[in-house]
Amino acid sequence: MSVKALRATFGPQCHWCGLPMDFDPPTDRPESATIEHLNDATLGSVRKQSHRRLAHAACNRARNEFRLQAERQFRAWIDERVAAVAAGK
Repeated sequence: MSVKALRATFGPQCHWCGLPMDFDPPTDRPESATIEHLNDATLGSVRKQSHRRLAHAACNRARNEFRLQAERQFRAWIDERVAAVAAGK
């Protein structure tokens, strides 16, 4: 599904913040519309068209970074837990 099709379906507002997006070139600016995958395939989801929305490039990047930070924190917690159990705590 293209940006144009998603805009026709969901409108010109960002899925996350609700503010209007910029649809004019160039498309690499923070306010530019990007396709957001609500269910990330890297986390075991199948990429379906129904899981796509539009989001500002800045909102899309921030969401991805927060998700990566949470994943890193969880992995660190697991490593600590495994080490504690191995140490007999």
